[in-house]
Amino acid sequence: MENAVLSATELIETLAPGRRPVPIRVPLDHDECVWFLRAVTDGIVSFGDCPPTCFRLKKWGASGPDHFATPAGKPRHLFSKPVGDIAWLNREYVPHIAAYGLAIIRYGYDQNASSFSLYRTFSRDLIGKTRGQSYETDAEFYDDGGRIHLQIEAKASAVQTKRLATEIEKHGQLAQLSPSVAKEIEYVLDLKPAYLWVAGPGSVDPPRHVFAVTVDGKNATFSQTSHLPKPPGIGQS
Repeated sequence: MENAVLSATELIETLAPGRRPVPIRVPLDHDECVWFLRAVTDGIVSFGDCPPTCFRLKKWGASGPDHFATPAGKPRHLFSKPVGDIAWLNREYVPHIAAYGLAIIRYGYDQNASSFSLYRTFSRDLIGKTRGQSYETDAEFYDDGGRIHLQIEAKASAVQTKRLATEIEKHGQLAQLSPSVAKEIEYVLDLKPAYLWVAGPGSVDPPRHVFAVTVDGKNATFSQTSHLPKPPGIGQS
């Protein structure tokens, strides 16, 4: 898709509440822009004005055209608030939406068997997390038994993505990661996904950092794969 960065920038600017200036502090990458646009064009994510029941509208007394709903019908927004001199882009949502869209459009993952921006609580005490502590996962795709087949961990920048992916590739086990890195994906101990995809600008297409996950107690082993796994029921990865 030619001029994907320009087209994505223009779209993001039109979605800014009040058409305020949008400082994009981490430059957009071509691959995330291509799939962000595809996700919007194909209706994977549909933006619109905040409805009367929207929590952000109630909090700020102002709406914005950047409102969208998760598969569970929960409200989310491309920008953090609808007021102020500038519009504060939730930068992570660009690769997040892009990776989610790519999994559905190219690989055939079922949006009806997925979650996006899901809030959870830990079911048990882990390494640095305690039972009942809340957290958010970026995207999950489920098999027929409701188990997580593919977990997407989205990052706002290539630097953040590389830092996490490099440590996983180097050490291969959660217990050997530095505490500051391990805490970002400690949830795998609780959720036990079959695969984890660390996605960010420049690593959406192709998916560069995909790992098969095996959980044993309070440790997890990560084995890097060469591509995104096929959806459940379609065959082996």
